[in-house]
Amino acid sequence: MTCESMIVPHAGAAVTHGDAGGRAVDLLHELVAIPSVTGSEGPIVDLLEKRFRSDSWLIETTEVTPGRRNLLLRGRGTPRVVLTSHADTVPPYFEPRREGDTLFARGACDAKASLAAMATALEEVSRDTDEAGLLVVVGEELGSDGALAANQRPAHGVQFLVGGEPTENRFVAGCKGCLRIAVETHGKAAHSSQAEAGASAVPPLLDVLAALRALDVPSDTVFGGTSMNIGVLRAGVAPNVLADSGRAEILFRTGRPVEELLGRISEAVGRAATVDVAYRSDPIHFRLPRGAAGDVVSFACDLPLLKSWGQPLLIGPGSILDAHAAQERVRLPEVERAVSLYADLVRGLLARGEDYLEPPRSR
Repeated sequence: MTCESMIVPHAGAAVTHGDAGGRAVDLLHELVAIPSVTGSEGPIVDLLEKRFRSDSWLIETTEVTPGRRNLLLRGRGTPRVVLTSHADTVPPYFEPRREGDTLFARGACDAKASLAAMATALEEVSRDTDEAGLLVVVGEELGSDGALAANQRPAHGVQFLVGGEPTENRFVAGCKGCLRIAVETHGKAAHSSQAEAGASAVPPLLDVLAALRALDVPSDTVFGGTSMNIGVLRAGVAPNVLADSGRAEILFRTGRPVEELLGRISEAVGRAATVDVAYRSDPIHFRLPRGAAGDVVSFACDLPLLKSWGQPLLIGPGSILDAHAAQERVRLPEVERAVSLYADLVRGLLARGEDYLEPPRSR
């Protein structure tokens, strides 16, 4: 992992055309026109870096894997407040189209709308302060390797980290924990007419899945219950061949600490299968501005993995109901509104710090 920094010479105002909301919409159109399925985020990072080379910024990049990097855009001062979202999307990419004030595109709400609004808000607040920044990470949709890399190299002095995900421009009080596992069973291939010559991996896999579905996980008073989704199921090569292996990929969203859930999974599975953990994050409370009400959401984000970047807040344009959908969309007035929400939030946090926020909640 490498880290590079450069000071970009001052070249006047960052942007000279249009109002802030209009600029955010223009940038969003640019972002969604570029495919950036996880693993192919480079062009998005390049576009944002190029945009901020027009003014006096520190630009820092951190390699995550060969050819993939995170990007930190910041003023010359200590970045006490950092905005953050992710450059990658789920597949498949589809051509953007606009219908009235709605933009249909992969990544429209998850989370390029947040990125566009945050970049524009950063340009806006740079007129008043050089103590804000924007962290663009890769890989959020598949394991969060960008966030894990960023957490190893936090910017010095960051007090607050504002995440951007589709929350309909409402502050969120917390999110459930997330656990993604792969369960594998093994057998011995043989002709299906000669069952005694082999052993199918399918029945033990089905038994394990039934045991996991029957797990009794207590509900948390704040974060709620635990849900389980069997997202991928694979076994065998043909109906007349005993399967020599079986695999299920499962995602839990839980109100309980992940270690507790893993203990229950281990008891349920026993020696019948192997369990590999692909992703884990515990339930987390987010900070709220004074007077703001916030609900707990079930979807995961990078903030639980960025603990070294300060106190977390979460808000962004778009609805989680449209994220990952075949016709992913965002209403453009929400994107325009998000610019002022982010700018006001940054200014409030810089001016008042903890006094701008409700007291923190402990688990």
